[in-house]
This record gives sequence, structure tokens and C-alpha cells, in this order.
Amino acid sequence: MDPRLLNAALTGDVNALLELIREDPLLLHAVTVTTSNTPLHIAALLGHAQFAMVAMQNCPGLADELNQQGFSPIHLASAKGHWEIVRDMLVRRPDLALIKDEDGKNPLHTAATKGRVQVLREVFSIESAQELTPKGENALHVAVKHNQYKALETLIQLAYQIQVGDELVNAKDEDGNTVLHLAGAAKNSKQIVRLLVSDQTNVEVNAVNSEGLTALDICVTSMAGSNELEEIQEVLRSAGAEVSRLDQAVVSNQRQQALAREDRSSTSRNEKYTDSLRNGIGVLAVLFSTISFQLGMNPPGGSWQDWASSTNHNFPNVTHMPGKSIIWELQKSESLTFFKLNALCFFSSLTTLVFLALTEFLNYSGLYAFNKNQQRYWNFLLHALFGCLLVSAAEEFIRGMALVTDNSVAYISSKFVLKLGPRLLSFFCLHSLFCHSAPLSMEGFQGE
Repeated sequence: MDPRLLNAALTGDVNALLELIREDPLLLHAVTVTTSNTPLHIAALLGHAQFAMVAMQNCPGLADELNQQGFSPIHLASAKGHWEIVRDMLVRRPDLALIKDEDGKNPLHTAATKGRVQVLREVFSIESAQELTPKGENALHVAVKHNQYKALETLIQLAYQIQVGDELVNAKDEDGNTVLHLAGAAKNSKQIVRLLVSDQTNVEVNAVNSEGLTALDICVTSMAGSNELEEIQEVLRSAGAEVSRLDQAVVSNQRQQALAREDRSSTSRNEKYTDSLRNGIGVLAVLFSTISFQLGMNPPGGSWQDWASSTNHNFPNVTHMPGKSIIWELQKSESLTFFKLNALCFFSSLTTLVFLALTEFLNYSGLYAFNKNQQRYWNFLLHALFGCLLVSAAEEFIRGMALVTDNSVAYISSKFVLKLGPRLLSFFCLHSLFCHSAPLSMEGFQGE
């Protein structure tokens, strides 16, 4: 496309377009074989109404061209809600209301998909409303499938104004579904269902599809577990909807299957969460064990490098040998507490890792997964063990600070941990106990 023509289409510059046409009267005719989006496509997409009309007047065939995505200019204008362009195009070419895009949809279907109410008013007619998509859907079907309440309401009003409302609201797609069937199967469709069974329509609430199911059947089976289920069912029953008698057993079985799928999905999510948590605990246990081992072999302050006695007048009686901890020789009491905590953290980490390995073995052998009560008990022990590990690691860190930094700062920090640590441990254990014991209580309640 000529860059000047492209720029004129992008900006909606009508004068530039007319000047280019004077220079080359065949410019717009030639552009259809050189580019995907014609100037009319661009103007329709961007809402340049005057430019679009001038382009269409000079080359009416542009309105029939489909771009690379399979849309004509009026489809683009309908999707974007540029109703003035749609109106003016239909004034010049009324047949454009029936033009199909690559997916077999007319502009009315496109406007219904996007909920463009004003465009629906411009393009609606008996012919366009009776046009079907390749799946046998009219514009009302399309609006319901895309949860476009305002578009559906407008289409119903327009349909009844020209006496085709009953025909359209009760029309069936290739699967035999009416718009009420589709609404019963959709999520967040409470408002749409109320509209369809209201006094504005004459919908057949007990129409059956190709599988012999009514809208209430589909609502029960497709929305099992939904918060809207009972309310939508009540709306349908108030309008006289019934469960198909011949298929009550099938519906009941499908509902049970849907509930079973919900349970399996919930169980799967819980198992994924548990596995992720166990993996995280394992990674942290490895990290803590590595750090504790390093601190045990290389304590804070380092080690003596020679045989000698201390020359520091504050520690006149301290003797040392190579490899011995300097902190141990200078502050035996404090360093002893630190080494005890380090040992506790190290062995807690190892115990956690062994525990995880053991539960994986039991799970692989089938014993761990077989008894759910025992599984909860083991999970609680794992959480409690990990809580001990976290508290010991935090206390070890503060004790290490006390050895290598100012004692007053470390003393305040250690007091804070001593007060907060047990509370955190208690909270962690209680939380774990609650999470793993609550399902037991619920199961007992349901059993009663």
C-alpha cells in the first residue's frame, strides 16, 4: 500500500485521500490485490466514519474484502462498536448485513459476541437474525454463549418488535440446544436465565435437546457445586421447568459424576499443595544441615593456628593449641550453648530429612496413602519437627551474634527470640494440628 494512503487511512485524512485518488483513480481498486487490510478496513477499525464513506463511495468493492484474519470492514466496525460506520455502510449497501466472515458469522453475530448494543440496533433485521453460524446458532445463542446480557436483552426486544421473538428464543442449534439450554450450562448466568423466563419472552422451558435433556437437566449436571445452582434451579422451577422423566436416572448419575470430579479436583489440589510444602521443607532442611555442619567445623571467630599462651592481659591463663576454637577457649559457657544449639539444629535437619525419606518410602509402598488418619498424624509430626528446626536455627543465629558482636545488642535480640520463638512454635504446631484434624471432624459429622 502507498505509504501516503496508509497514513491517510490511519489519521482519517479525507482531503489526502481525495488528492491521492485524483492522482491515481485506480488507487483504491489496486490496493485490494497488494495488501490484506484495505484503507476501508483501517478506517472501520479506527472509527474514521467520513474517510470510510469516501473510500466506499469511490470503490464499493472494498466493503466485500476480507482481511488476513477473515473479517470484512463492517465486521471490524461492528466488533469495535462504531455504529455510525455500520449505519452508513448499510445505507449504501444493505446486503452487507448478511456478509459472512471467515468463521461464517455475519455482523449481527459479531456485535452480539462483543455486546455492541447500538450496532445491534443498526444491523438487526429478519434476514440477519435468521442467519445461523456453522454450528447452527442464531445471534441470541451467540450472546448467551459470551455472557452478553445487554446484547441478549436488546436482541429479544428487537425480535419481538418484528414478530420473530418466539421463533428466535426457541430456535435450536446443531445440538438441539435453545438459548435457555445454553444459559443453564453457563457460569454466572443467573441474570440471563431470569430474562429468558420473564414475561418478555415466550420461551419453552421444557424443550429437550438432541440428548433428551431440558434446561433444568443441564443446569443440574453442568453446575454441580456452583453457588448459583440452587437459585437458578429455583428460577427455572418457578417458570415451570422440569427434569426430564425419561432421563432422571441419567441426570442423577451425571450429577454424581460431576460432584465426584469436584472432589477429585479438590483432593488433587490438596495433594499438590502438600507435595510442594514437603519439597520446600526438604530444601530448607538440607540448607540448615549444611550451614550447621559448616558452623560446627568452622565456628565463629576461627581457630588457633599455633601452640601458645594468650598474650592478652584480659585472659592471662588461656593456653591454646592449633585447630582449637578461639571462642571456646575464651568464652566456654556462651560457646557451649551455641554449640548445643548448633548440634540441635543439625540433628533436627537430619531427622527431618530421614522423616521425609521414610514417608516417601511408605507412600510408594502404599502404606502411607492407605490410612488417611495415619497420614494426617505423620504430617503433623513433620510440621512440629520443622517448627523445632526453625526455632533452634533462629536461636543459634542470635547466640552466634552474641559471640562475635556486642553482647548488649545480642542479649536484647536473644531475649526477643526466647519470647517469640516458643509462641511461633506453638502457633505452627496448633495450625498444623487444626489443618489435619479438621477434615476428620467434618467426616465424622457427615457420617452422622
